[in-house]
Formats: sequence, structure tokens, C-alpha cells
Amino acid sequence: MIIATWNVEWATLRSRRTPEILRRLAELDADVLCLTESDERLLAGEGHTITARPDYGYGLQKSRRKVMLWSKNPWEDVDDVGHEAMPPGRFISGVTRTPLGELTIVGICIPWWGCRTEARRGTDRKERWEDHGQYLECLTEFLRCRPARRLAVMGDFNQVIGAGSRAPKALQAALKAAFPPGMTIITADLSFGQRKSIDHIALSEDLTAESLGIISNIHKGGKLSDHFGVYARLSTRPGR
Repeated sequence: MIIATWNVEWATLRSRRTPEILRRLAELDADVLCLTESDERLLAGEGHTITARPDYGYGLQKSRRKVMLWSKNPWEDVDDVGHEAMPPGRFISGVTRTPLGELTIVGICIPWWGCRTEARRGTDRKERWEDHGQYLECLTEFLRCRPARRLAVMGDFNQVIGAGSRAPKALQAALKAAFPPGMTIITADLSFGQRKSIDHIALSEDLTAESLGIISNIHKGGKLSDHFGVYARLSTRPGR
């Protein structure tokens, strides 16, 4: 089976780049997709979509969603909170049936370093990396309370993994520590156009990636998004 994640930089049904984005996603024929910085209507039609809440710290954003999950099959046990202290509107999880059986999928959009650093009406000003760090603390608590089996966490991590990361070292360590023992960020080394990915997929140890790939964000000399996407072809480990 194939799972994929891509930050599509607020593409909407009316965006000129959307037909090509949708064509590339259709060509991939993923069983499960995670889109970040998207529109809840973007994947309307066949399949089943669940989304994070529309308020992600800057007021109600109508159809914009920081993170959404799509599956060929229905979702159960949907959670759009994650942890009550988590920065809002950047989390969605559910259980869906796949060719490998039922999987728990967690879609995340970890805040960028400048999240809410400018005072806005009805919000408190944050320091650089503050929301990012708070999110990682809450994600750690959430995952600690869940069995690390048949589990995939994916989305916009807003960190390069390893060499080239601009995140403070404490937050680089916090990102790795957020995942229970045995979970691996399988996309850590993926790059495209001399840039390492900040869109990632992490898997529990009973799942393995047979292959990895990228979804190009380049089209006719321009960009479909400021991110490229990543995908993985999965199987289960023998005996798991």
C-alpha cells in the first residue's frame, strides 16, 4: 500500500495549480493521503476525508485546514484535538482499513518557528519556536499513551532531520524523542532540488517501507507549492 504527505501551500479548487496537484496525487494512487495547508474541499469526491479544526490560532479560517487526512475507506475513532494543551487546529487522527488491515493514521502540522510571533486580535504573542516546542511536548504525551502498533504519523514536521536543520538542538532532540521506541522517521534523508524534506512519515516498528519517493513541486518552470511531497510503499514486517 502507499501513503503520502504533501504541504500544498493553500491550494484551493480555484487555484491554477490545483489540476496538476490533483493529477499527481491521482497518478500516485495512494491508499492514504495527508495534506497540510490545504482546503477541506480539495479532495471532495471519491474517498473519505477528515480534517483538523478550522481555528489554528489566527481566528476561524472557513474552509482552510492546516492538516487533513484522506483514505479510500471510511474513518473511525476520529480525534481532532490530540492533547488539550496542543496549539490548535494542527492535528487529526483516525483509524482506517487498508490493504495491510486497520491502521491508525495521525496527521500533524507542527508549527513553524514564527508561529503566532506577531500579536493579533484575541491572541497572545508567542516567542520564536514557542508553539513548535509546545506542540512537540503534547505530541510526545499523546503518542506515549497510544500503542505503537499499526501506526503512521505524517505531515509537515517543520524540521529538517539531522544535518542542515536550523531548529535549536533541544527541539531537534525533542522531535526525535516525541516518537515511542521503535518508531522511525523513514523520510529523514529524502531531498529534492538540493533541499531536504520537512514533510515526513514516521512508522511503528511493525510496518516497513519497501520504497520511498518524492512528489515533485515543479511544473513548467514554476512551483506547485513551496514544499515537495513524500510517499512510501508499505508492507508489514514478517511475524508482526
